[in-house]
Order: sequence, then structure tokens, then C-alpha cells
Amino acid sequence: MIRNATAPGASPFAPAVRLPSSRYMISPQDALQCVLAVAACLDARVVPLDDACGLRLAEEVRADRAYPPFPRAMMDGYAVCVADAGRTAEVVGEVAAGQAAGPPVEEGKCAAIMTGAVCPPGTEAVVQKEHVRREGDLVQLPETIAVGGHIAAVGSECPAGSPVLKPGDTITPLAIAVMASFGMESVSVRPAASLAIITTGGELVSVGEAIQPHLIRDSNGPMLSALARRMGLDRPLAMHVEDRLNAILAALEQAAQRDVVLLTGGVSVGDYDLVPEALRQFGAEVLFHKVRQKPGKPLLLARRGRQLIFGLPGNPLACHLGFSRYVAAAIRVMQGLPPAPQPLEGRLTGPVSYRGSRTYFGLARAERMPAASNLWDVTPLCGVSSADLFATCRANCYIEVPAGVAEIPPSEIVRFTWIPGDPR
Repeated sequence: MIRNATAPGASPFAPAVRLPSSRYMISPQDALQCVLAVAACLDARVVPLDDACGLRLAEEVRADRAYPPFPRAMMDGYAVCVADAGRTAEVVGEVAAGQAAGPPVEEGKCAAIMTGAVCPPGTEAVVQKEHVRREGDLVQLPETIAVGGHIAAVGSECPAGSPVLKPGDTITPLAIAVMASFGMESVSVRPAASLAIITTGGELVSVGEAIQPHLIRDSNGPMLSALARRMGLDRPLAMHVEDRLNAILAALEQAAQRDVVLLTGGVSVGDYDLVPEALRQFGAEVLFHKVRQKPGKPLLLARRGRQLIFGLPGNPLACHLGFSRYVAAAIRVMQGLPPAPQPLEGRLTGPVSYRGSRTYFGLARAERMPAASNLWDVTPLCGVSSADLFATCRANCYIEVPAGVAEIPPSEIVRFTWIPGDPR
């Protein structure tokens, strides 16, 4: 049973697919396609230039005029005519940066000029100060002077109307400098998606709290927050609730204005797995629940209006995969970006073994091969269990093992994808 996808403000990257029924376990590819089908670009907003750094452009930025807007001296020296090469010329003026051009330069005449100044009319070259000999108002010019030497011509750096920045570009400090040069006081941007993280479970305590033998510290909350911050999002709203329906509902209400909500734990089929019922009472539509993958089979996606709600398993590695593969794709689409970079290929340095009927996503570390800069060595990081954080904490990528493949031997070529925001 399938239903049409109808996401308001759908992304241009959203596939033309139909949503699966939430009653059936679906493939990882169908799950990702479903996420992309319902993720919508956030509405653009205009912000002051001072507040734009780190956001994504929602408009094209073009030069308001030619740059430089005048023939600009690139050196301290003298504005001259090339016909005076090897001759003595009279200094008839001086032009500093920020001054008007002054009288024209003619044969036998020259003007002292400073770096960044407007070249006077008739200037054919600027001769460096170090290359002349001056006595009073006369300068002896070198034997050879090239036309245009040490002059930045009008528009040589950026013609008027030239596109310099495009929608989707990250606004860096250099981009801020460009827009300030163009006289832009504000700019249209895609705002960073707002995020809420709700960890569930009575067994969890926050970092810094006293620990008891029957409790564990919450690692999912800090991990998800770090993943989000590395994608450029603001600090998420973070909450922890016990496995009680009214507590989960109260947290969802508190996060109702966030673009994306991540719940961890409580999405499986146990007596205390209350997230699906809480979402129903919250008025959210569950789009899928359970994916044929390892780790992370109980993954859930719901929506309430334009808000996307992900139910991530409590298993830390399953939680990490849920964010890396699905949540990150939704966030990128919301910001007007392609959902994910293309996978790369690398050579396995050790075997990958998996016996199961689901697609396996394994954490690994990819590093440049010493003898070939365009190839990668990919080292699987396999722990003693599917929740082993300690063996996998150096990972920077995922490898995908299709269902039914029992083992991939060393030296085989595999496809891998980077963990979102990983610095490589």
C-alpha cells in the first residue's frame, strides 16, 4: 500500500516517489527517498550582512559595478606614457589613494602615484618607484616600459553585473567582504534548520551527574548535537525524558516550533517503546517505521505540517547512522542543497564480514593511499557488538554492504560516504 507524497515547498532535489505504508519494513533506499520526498526548503529570509556568516545564500549576488571601477595603480611609483621610456619626464602632480585622478599625463610629463590610486587620464603604465632616479621634479625613466604595466584595468577583477556568488553557497568571511564591496547591507539566506533533540529512557543520566551501577550516561544527546553543529546548525534544544507517555508528549509540545525533532530510544516494540503512540497523540503522521538495515532497523519518520520528526534507535551506532544517512539529507534539502555528496571508492585494508538479510552500514576510516592521491584506503572499524562506540570512534565514513553479501575480502574496491561534516 502506497500514498502520494505531498510536501509543501518541496525541494528541487526531492524525487518523484510515492510514500510507503508505515505498516511495512522498507529498504534503506526507499527510506532515503521518502525523507527527500517530504523534506522542504526552508523559506528564505533577509538578514543583516553582519548576521549572515555561515548561512547559505538564497539569492545570486552580482557585481554592482566594475571592479576596480577605475584604472588602479598596483605599485607606488609614477604614472607615465610609454613613449618616455629611457627619457627624463617632469613630475607635474601626485595622486594618493582616495583622491580624484588629477590632470592628464602627457609625453614628457608624469605624476607620482600611490598604490590603489586612480591613474590620471593618459596614463599608459605605472613605473615602480624603485626603477627610476629622481632629482627635484625630474625623473629618469627605465629603457623599457610595458603598456599597462602595474595597472589594474577597469573591470579586470570583476566586470559590472558579473555573478560572483550563487544560491546555496556558504557565506564565508570572504563572501561577506565581497557583498560589503558591492554595498549590500543585507542578504537573502536559507536559515539554518532549527533542531530539537529528545532523549528518552529512565536508564540515562547526563554527563556530570552521579552515576550508579544500573545507569548509563547519555551519549546520544551530545553526539547528535555535535553532528548538527558540524553541519552549521545552531545549538539544538536538548531535553531528556523518562519512558512515560505524558513526558514524551510534553517534550514534543515544547519542540513544536522546531523544523526537525530527533527522538532517541522508545521506537522499537517493547512495553516502554512509547514514541509511536506519543506521535499519534501529538498529531504527527508516521511515514515509515522499520528499515531493512543494520544497525537501525526501528528507524521511524513522521511529519506534522512541515515539521519532520525522526525516531532514532537508542543504540548509539544506530542513532549515528540514522542521523548521518537520513537526518543530514533532510537538513541539506531544507537549506537548498543537494541531499548528499556522491559516494567515493576505496580499497579495503581488512575484511568485512556480515551475515544477515538486511543491508549493513559499517563505520570505517578512509585515508589517502600513499602512492596514489586519488585513491583511498578504507579500514573497517568493527567492534565486539553493534553498540560498540569505542572501536568506532575514529571513523570518518560509512561503507555499505548489500543484503546477502556474507564477506568482502581485503583489497576489494568498496563505495563509501563521508560522515556529515567530517573534516577528513
